Amino acid sequence: ATTMAMSPEEAIKKFKGMLTEEDKDPWGTDSTLLRFLRAREYDLDASYKMYTRCLQWRRANKIDQILDNPPKKLEYYKKLVSSKIHGFCKEGRPVYVERVGKIHYPTVLEYLTVDDLIEIHIYHMESLAKLARESSEKLGKDVCQSVQIVDLQGLSMSHRHGLAFIQRCAKVDEQYYPETMGKLFILNAPRLFPFFWGICKAWVHENTQKKIQVVSSNHEEVLREAIPAHFLPCELGGKCNCYVKHVADKKGSEKKQQQMCVPILDLSEMKDKLKYRGDAFDSMAHMSLRVAAGSCEEVLVKGIDAEKGSLFTWNFKTLAKNIEFSITCLPGDIELTSEPKHNSEAKAKDEHEILAEKFAAEFKARKPFALTEAVKCDKAQGSFRSPIPCDLRFTFDNKYSWMTGKDIRHKLTATCLEQ
Repeated sequence: ATTMAMSPEEAIKKFKGMLTEEDKDPWGTDSTLLRFLRAREYDLDASYKMYTRCLQWRRANKIDQILDNPPKKLEYYKKLVSSKIHGFCKEGRPVYVERVGKIHYPTVLEYLTVDDLIEIHIYHMESLAKLARESSEKLGKDVCQSVQIVDLQGLSMSHRHGLAFIQRCAKVDEQYYPETMGKLFILNAPRLFPFFWGICKAWVHENTQKKIQVVSSNHEEVLREAIPAHFLPCELGGKCNCYVKHVADKKGSEKKQQQMCVPILDLSEMKDKLKYRGDAFDSMAHMSLRVAAGSCEEVLVKGIDAEKGSLFTWNFKTLAKNIEFSITCLPGDIELTSEPKHNSEAKAKDEHEILAEKFAAEFKARKPFALTEAVKCDKAQGSFRSPIPCDLRFTFDNKYSWMTGKDIRHKLTATCLEQ
């Protein structure tokens, strides 16, 4: 049943008459019902079907509670995506700004799954809906939409990794947040934009496509027509004073003074941390070590048992490039009542284990000896089971590199030798 000949008020009244007690919910305000009517061109049956499916989804996923229980990965998102809810447009709709061009999806997807991103997207949609309701109460009129500003500066082929997420977003928005986008401004669209838009266009409803405006020039003038100057980010031509006064590089030195209400995030730290995630070099027990250019650092790991010996294990990884790594064994200064006997058939428990039996003569001499020869590498791991009391000295030698310091993550341990 189509009610296009009726006024919105009459359509809402008929829509309410179709709702059962199970269908009634505080979320289902007149404003919400009207959105679903508009999304289905005032077809009552189609609107009712869409509304009840959305209501079931909201209840099953506890959407009404999401603002009180933010997504667990939200803090990661804030370190990876430059975005911000920033004031209101001239019609009272909340404004959301996102630097999509600066998103590095290969890094984002190492920290967040597509499901994580969808959960965070829903959180943002609920935040915008809450602000719209507050604006509606303040202005005394229906406000149920938002304005979005998407900056594509920096868009590259790496963004193709985000297409699965974008497709899911479009589906969520169409099914569960119909008619919530009032306007979408796309800024700094590069030559690649038509390629990506050609893919994404199929996922976006025709009515939504009409609300998208690609601003090719004079974006300050265009944005000021829709958004008050005091709500428009200063880097987009506004007069908002919530900006960050300057941006620093990784070493902390000031580049040039910039004013940004939605700062460009430095992803270097998040990218560096990825080198230790999900492998043998990732644990809370790992320590950080800085080896300055032209210098050498040593770490001494003392044996655990002065009588029965110890099991030593090590692994390390450099953040960038390689370093000269070696291990020196320091036998205990005691008379040996026994010594590790050389056994040509002895086998290591894994490919990284060094056998103590091979160093019987060195232990007997009770003088420091090289357990491993110095070798340039960016990572290493291994173990050494010594029944003879000893300590190990791990050397990270960067004397050959006069220009580049090296950052290392290492885990060097000594535990009791298994009997």
